[in-house]
Amino acid sequence: MALVKIQVQNSMTPNQLFVLIAAAAIAIWSTVSLTIRILTVLKRRSGLYFYSLIVASWGIAIRQIGILTIYLAPNCPWVVRRMLVETGWVAMVSGFSVVLYSRLSIVLHSQSTRRAVLAMILFNGIVWHPLVITINAGIRYLKNTEQTDRIPAWQRVHDPIEKIQIIMFSAQEIAISFFYVRAAYRYIHSGFAKKDKVRGAMCLLILVQIVIISLDVTIVSLNLLGYLRLKTFIHSFVYVVKLELEFVTLNQLVEFSKLGMTGALSWNTTAVDASTRGAGDDPKTKTGIVVHQRDSGVDLEPCASNTSWGTIDFITKPEHLDLR
Repeated sequence: MALVKIQVQNSMTPNQLFVLIAAAAIAIWSTVSLTIRILTVLKRRSGLYFYSLIVASWGIAIRQIGILTIYLAPNCPWVVRRMLVETGWVAMVSGFSVVLYSRLSIVLHSQSTRRAVLAMILFNGIVWHPLVITINAGIRYLKNTEQTDRIPAWQRVHDPIEKIQIIMFSAQEIAISFFYVRAAYRYIHSGFAKKDKVRGAMCLLILVQIVIISLDVTIVSLNLLGYLRLKTFIHSFVYVVKLELEFVTLNQLVEFSKLGMTGALSWNTTAVDASTRGAGDDPKTKTGIVVHQRDSGVDLEPCASNTSWGTIDFITKPEHLDLR
């Protein structure tokens, strides 16, 4: 039996090495699997949803390859390692948030709220990504130029920034997931979710979002508790799980279209169903579910009007996605 010698950092234990290799193998292979599924499942190979899935999927692999070079290829130029890790991190984290945002119109009618969500994603991306990348690059440069006396000052800035940024990005994903949970929960408790199949699908959507929120809480907890190496090892794997769960959500949306329920639920803070509102009620003070019962054949046609916010045409039809 031949022995393979692997050059690793001296500070790594065998158990840590096993976790690193296992998480990396799953993350990198899953990128290939996810790409094949994206290209075969989605009929529309354009638009924000399609490209954000591709970017997030390949961001996972790029980041994980960079992590492997850090721990298993110490002779690799540090600039190359940092470029791989940081580029993959940006694509993975912000890319997944854009995936969640790109189908938010299915459950959220308010255009101003959707714009606020987009502004939140842009703000966090513009503020935290460059800041973290600059600090990490500065510390690595000082280590490689043997200016170790200046590292503690950078480290004092790095540690709180690292904790804050992961909390901000996790809170961002939790906030977007909240809209899906809220809409599905309200629909289940309305008078429209009478079919067992529909209720089961709604419960599954809620479960998927709860799992995503739990994964975010896990990553934040590991970071705050000081398990930074473990968090680094499994971070890409966590996003693999999130993207796999995204396809669970996608399958449910397609199932709704087959049942003629595409765009059936929306959390609208300014209106309630007319049949449940009394003559003297003020609609401005109501919060409820606006339900649109549509024929599935009509729903899957290309929609040119601005009222097509509740469809899944961006999944089922090979046309450009209207992002207005």
